[in-house]
Amino acid sequence: MNRLSQIFGAAIVIAIAVVFIVQFRPSTGPVQSAASTCVVEVRGSCISSVDFNASRNLLAMRTVDENRLRAMGYRRLTAEGLYERWLLNEDAKRLGISVSDDELTAELVAGRVRVSLPADKVRQVGYALNLREDLIRYLDVRNRQTKKFDSKQYERQVRNITKMSPTDFREYQRKELIAARMRDFIRARVRVGENEAFEQFSREKSTRTLSYVRFDRRFYSDLIVDTSEKAIQAWADANKEELDKTWEGRKAQYLPECRVARDLAVEVRSDEAEQGPEAGKAAAKARIEQAVQRLKKGESFADVARSASDDPSAARGGELGCVTKGRLSKPVEDKLFEMKAGEVSDLIETEEGFHVIKLEQIAKDAEAERIGRLEAARDLYMAHESERLAAEAAKQVLAAAAGGKSLEDALAAYMAQLTPAKSATAAAPGAASTAAKPADKAAKQDGAEGADAKKDGQAEPGEARVPYTIATHPNRPTVEASLPFNVSGSPISDARDSTEPARIAFQLDKPGDLPKDVVALENGYAVIQLKEKTSASQEQWDKDREFYTSAMRAAKQNDALVGYMRRLKSTIGSEVKYDQNLLKESKPAEDGSGAPELPLEDEGE
Repeated sequence: MNRLSQIFGAAIVIAIAVVFIVQFRPSTGPVQSAASTCVVEVRGSCISSVDFNASRNLLAMRTVDENRLRAMGYRRLTAEGLYERWLLNEDAKRLGISVSDDELTAELVAGRVRVSLPADKVRQVGYALNLREDLIRYLDVRNRQTKKFDSKQYERQVRNITKMSPTDFREYQRKELIAARMRDFIRARVRVGENEAFEQFSREKSTRTLSYVRFDRRFYSDLIVDTSEKAIQAWADANKEELDKTWEGRKAQYLPECRVARDLAVEVRSDEAEQGPEAGKAAAKARIEQAVQRLKKGESFADVARSASDDPSAARGGELGCVTKGRLSKPVEDKLFEMKAGEVSDLIETEEGFHVIKLEQIAKDAEAERIGRLEAARDLYMAHESERLAAEAAKQVLAAAAGGKSLEDALAAYMAQLTPAKSATAAAPGAASTAAKPADKAAKQDGAEGADAKKDGQAEPGEARVPYTIATHPNRPTVEASLPFNVSGSPISDARDSTEPARIAFQLDKPGDLPKDVVALENGYAVIQLKEKTSASQEQWDKDREFYTSAMRAAKQNDALVGYMRRLKSTIGSEVKYDQNLLKESKPAEDGSGAPELPLEDEGE
């Protein structure tokens, strides 16, 4: 009886499949809608809007957020996927790869349908579209009562989702299945040996930790560079060609007239803003009014700006240089250009806080050019000199550490002989007595006297901030330690090449080793030293071998497919044209949501 039931059941399945093939097998090829257009043209071949809309809807059938689809540009992704499908189908002809009617029927009876995406985007957008790397969608083609294939249910699914006739859909899926087999063929050629996998595993799981010292140009420009006019003029005389070239690019900012001004700016602080916009503004206003009282008592504008201003110009006593229209916020600019030389403004309110400005000089023509050239020379000189000093300092400390000193001792010896430039101390009243001391002694004094210092140099309303010294500058050289990182890590965030410190660290043999040269940073240089070294364990490898090898194989297979597609595009698919009108994304829904727009019901019929 059981044997008879099995035979009878098998006969029913075969009969369903035969009916399915007979009913939906194309006799004269796919019939396109007369209204269809070419979304993509490749070497005279047309990829129709019928296929495009079917793919678009299959890709979006598990994602109902239209705005999310639009953000990822899924219309363009759909078209590029179909272009790659065409390339794979063309190459399949050369390789003799095809799909039989029975194989195609078996896939459709099982409800498995394929879609295409660009090879280099599958991993990136597949998750968002709820698609695995095999690019398979499943249609509900079974009768809910019998749980067996139902041709009417299948036809409803095809028409509702893809807007295609079953005949067109079958040919559409034949192309997709051939493309899928080509992808499998390309991936299958990738092999990953255990030794190769372990070597990569070891590289990724082994870690290093660095000790390092930053030598920041900002530290040197603020405190160490000699900014006297004599030093700047000497540099300008020696670098006239560079200065002339820079001035040619800047002179429109100064001529025919510019205004020499200083700025005292007080911004609303983040902790003040938390109390509300009005409370934040009130606190900022109270602070600048206290600073104005100091001006009224006879303190120079430069000294008050230096200790009370929140603007970066505070280090220069609020000096803005010689400015023209368009370089300052509008409220400040409007006030500046209605003032007379020597005047100090009332409070000027802006979105960020409050300003008081002083107009020192109205410079015209030759005088404006003289001031402009001097400012250009100063900027160039400061950039060159701070760069030179930072590089020399890093190399000096590296050489001392390579000679046997610890990194800490090498840095301490360098800092002990460092003194600020006279021009730097003159620009920061009160700094000389502290900064002129060796750095280690200044640090001790700073620890004793600065215990109650305000965070980040902030002061109470009207209270003068303590100027930065060698021991207190936020960018002063100190020994720091990185977190553990692997060979692809970025242990020093501001390295010019983010991976360079990691690459160098993995070339060092044992803790305490140093490289032969310094590392370039965005704002200077760093000396690095290997602090700790850990290697991947055999126990880790035994535990993760299968998972890691599989993941590595999948990554290499993906790389192989991306490379293969790149070659196909350069050889047989370089002549490609997209219909840009069809690729335009629809406008966002007013409520920020909504299902993707589907094609008309009769398209593809």
